[in-house]
Order: sequence, then C-alpha cells, then structure tokens
Amino acid sequence: MSRIAILAAAAASLTTLAACEPTTGGGGPGSNVPTGPYVLVGIADETVPQRNVGLTIESDGSVSGQAPCNHYAAAQTAEPPGFKLGEIKTSGAGCGGNAGALESRYFAALRQADGITYTGGVLKITGPTYLTFEPGYRKEK
Repeated sequence: MSRIAILAAAAASLTTLAACEPTTGGGGPGSNVPTGPYVLVGIADETVPQRNVGLTIESDGSVSGQAPCNHYAAAQTAEPPGFKLGEIKTSGAGCGGNAGALESRYFAALRQADGITYTGGVLKITGPTYLTFEPGYRKEK
C-alpha cells in the first residue's frame, strides 16, 4: 500500500473516532462537561459490561438517551457542577429481567443525582449512587 493511501486511511479513521468524542465546553452555562454521547460503564462500584445504556448531553444541559428498554429525556435544572433532572420522560416500553433491573437502578440514580464532573475523559454523575460514563455510543442490542 502506498504511503498516501496509508495516510488517507489513518486520517479517515481519526475522523471516525473524533465523531464519537463529546464536544468540549457544553453541558450548560458554566460547565466544563462536554456535550455529546456517552455510554454507561458503571453504577456505584459495579461494572456495566453490556454497554447498553447511553446518555447524550445537549448544549443546553438537558439529557436524552437509551436505557436497556426505553428511550428517555429530561431537562437538567442545576448549574454544573450541580446536577438535578426534572421529570424523566420515557417511551414507556415494558422491561423485565436483568434489563429491567438495570434500567430501574439507572433511572433511580439519575433521579437522585446532585452533581456532575468530567475529568480525564470520564463523566461522573454523583449522588447516593454514582454513575460512570465514557465517551461513545451505547452498544446496539
């Protein structure tokens, strides 16, 4: 393969990876939390290996995403580093088993959350139960 073809392939790969990265400086007024997509990797001290829960932070600080069974959205009403969601609206799909248990824990943690930080590429939403996210998209079922 020629050097030009290798460089072109590398540039295309970097562009694709950059599309998954959050955008710096969003997350609402006074925030250093980047906007964009994140994937849940932990609840409290437990790892979430399925990578099937996504959260997107919009430029106004609101959030939306896909839990194991339902799409959801909510307004964020506190100024960062505070974090407080209004009503979490879901698509209302039924959810049972392990997926239902994960979704219930996730929404409970979001409802009780009181802080948000972004350090070293890791997003943490804190409260009685903390949530840990990495940049990227949730894995499709």
